[in-house]
Formats: sequence, C-alpha cells, structure tokens
Amino acid sequence: MAGLADAARWAVRGALAVVLFVVMSFGGLTHEKADSQYLGAATIPTGPAAQTGKAGQSAQSATTSATTPAPTSDGANVRRWYSGASSEYAANGKFGAWRGEPVTFAGTWDNGNEQMLALKSICTGDFSHWNKPIDIAVGAIDDRKGESWAKAAQGAYDGRWRRSLQRMKSCWGSRDPSHLYIRFAHEFNLNDMSWKVKGGQEGNFVKALKRYSDLRYQILPQAKIVLCPSDGTSADQGIDLLRMWPGKDAQGRQVVDVYGVDSYNSWVVARDTQEFVDKLGRKQNGQPLGLELHRQLAQMWGVPFAVCEWSGNGDPRDEGKGADLPIYYTLMNAWFRQNAGDPEHPKPGQLLYEIQFNYQPRFMLLPTKVQPKSAAEYRRLKWGE
Repeated sequence: MAGLADAARWAVRGALAVVLFVVMSFGGLTHEKADSQYLGAATIPTGPAAQTGKAGQSAQSATTSATTPAPTSDGANVRRWYSGASSEYAANGKFGAWRGEPVTFAGTWDNGNEQMLALKSICTGDFSHWNKPIDIAVGAIDDRKGESWAKAAQGAYDGRWRRSLQRMKSCWGSRDPSHLYIRFAHEFNLNDMSWKVKGGQEGNFVKALKRYSDLRYQILPQAKIVLCPSDGTSADQGIDLLRMWPGKDAQGRQVVDVYGVDSYNSWVVARDTQEFVDKLGRKQNGQPLGLELHRQLAQMWGVPFAVCEWSGNGDPRDEGKGADLPIYYTLMNAWFRQNAGDPEHPKPGQLLYEIQFNYQPRFMLLPTKVQPKSAAEYRRLKWGE
C-alpha cells in the first residue's frame, strides 16, 4: 500500500498548496459566505493531475493543472457528475426544487434479510415510480442469526439473494435496469453491521460477492454492483480493504462495477480548510479514511468512484461531535468537481455520483433544525455540473 500512500501524500500536499494560495490571494475562503468563484476545481486538486505533481511545483501551476477539465471522447471539456439525495424529499422532487437543480441519482435502503426480499422502497414506497439512477443498499447476511460469510461462500444464502433480485426485477418493471446500483453489504467494515467482515473473512466475502454477482448476471445483467465500505474502519475489525476486491469472475466479467464509500463530517470532524485537506489523505486503524485514499483505490482497481452517503452532522450534542459547518459543503463540492469528468464515459477513479444523506435530524438539510448555515451554503452551490 506504500505506492498508494505516497500518491496520497503528493495529492494532499498539492491540495494544501493551492488552498493556501487561494486564501492568501483572495481571503475569506473559510467564511460561510465565501464567493463561489474562488471555490471551484482549483481549490482541491486531488485528481490524477495532482498525483503526478513534482516537488517544488508552485501553487499557481498546481492551480492551472487542477482547473483544466478532462476531455471527453468527442473532445469537449466537461467536469460533471451525478448529484443525488435520499429520503422522500428526493423522490417527490422537493429536494431538487429546494436546491434549484434536479436530483439525478437517488439513494435508498432495503438492508436486512426480510427487507431485501420486500424491497419496499422501489416496489411500494417512495421510489416506486422513480425512473432515474438509484443506489439500493440491500444488506447480505445476518450474523446475529448465526449466518456467516463462510456459509455464504458455499452458497447457503443464494436462494434468498436470488429471490431478492427477482423481486427487484419485477418491481423495477419497464424502467431501465442499468439505473440500478446495488450496494451489497454496505459498510461491512463497521462492527455494528450484521454483515460485517472481520480479519480473516475477506476471502469468504469475496467468494460470496462473486456468487451474488453471478446471480445478478442471470437475473438483472445490466444492473451494477457497488462495493461500499464506510470511509473509516472499526478498530477491532482487523480487516484489510485491499483483500476485499474481487476482480473479475471466471468468465472475465466485472464483479464490482463501482467502488464507493459512505463519508460523514462526524466523529472525525473537519472544521476548517486545513483539517479537510488533512483528512483527505488520512488513515484510521491502518486502513484508508480519507476520500482521496479511497478514490485512489477505485482508480487502482479500474472502476469509477462514488460517495454513496455523505453529509455534515450539525448537532453539537451528538456523539459524533457535530457542528454547523458550511465550509465542509463548500469543500466537498470543490473536491467532487475536481474529481468528476464525463459521467457517460467514466474513467477509473472518476467521481460518478454522490448522494447527500437527507435522513435523521443531525444530517438533514431539508428540512433542517441544526444546519441552517450549511443548508444555505449547499443551496448556493452548483451540484453535478
């Protein structure tokens, strides 16, 4: 993992140089009402251009390389991504109307043994008529009931997984199946998930994931599978994320189509530009924590990147040490923009989509009780273009 860490160090070093350049030149970057013209791609140059930077590169030259959009196959310059949200407000159009831009990607959860069979969210719930891309977390196993990844690797739960995918196909109906992004066993690196993976179980997890992918190809071959840990890993997991990648199956087909993470400005809180940039390349319990480290994993594995859940935590009384920090949304927008491209032809490591977690009062922007300044900043920014 040394090469990944070295690349991240250069990326973060370049990002910090540009942030300092912008602050010194224009001032007010960390102010909640900072002018958006100074907060575009130049702010956080952590994409491929930054990774190939050289020692001694000036902040001005780093700014120039960071603001050169990636060309599409037809030669046009573009830096876009699919910008999404969750909750009924995303489904009914209110979130898009509130922010002034339509929600182009939705996020929902039917995770649990019973829930993955009912698939209420897309069958009878908020997203039963949604016809745009959607990220669906479906769980996988329940270790509280004696289920295990060793049994899953031998096919013990293929029947349930098959029924879930068949139900998904039936409920999705005539809607485009390529819009289905299935998040299998999301946040498996957290110890409170009933499908958690511990050190030594990585091989069985990979075998189980390949079995699920085989079923996907049989039932919903155009649907995509998303491998999505939490950005941070629980201390007692003993897991190695590098051993979680399944590669291709025996028929040469991609098992996982997108690598993503769930990331919140909570627990490890970035309260200003310096802390945000530092967090991009930070590790936790020997595993990647920072978004840039995770994005580089997607690049190394040859697939696009997603931030499947993200938000600030505005509740200072919460265990996650929340605060109303509009600068976090400003910098997330800049980092998204820097690592975006052409979503119709995504490249490895390119940000394909992000989904604001508009659930739970501490994380919600619409409506909000604890993040009014952040909500105002989010509305001020442009998302996805």
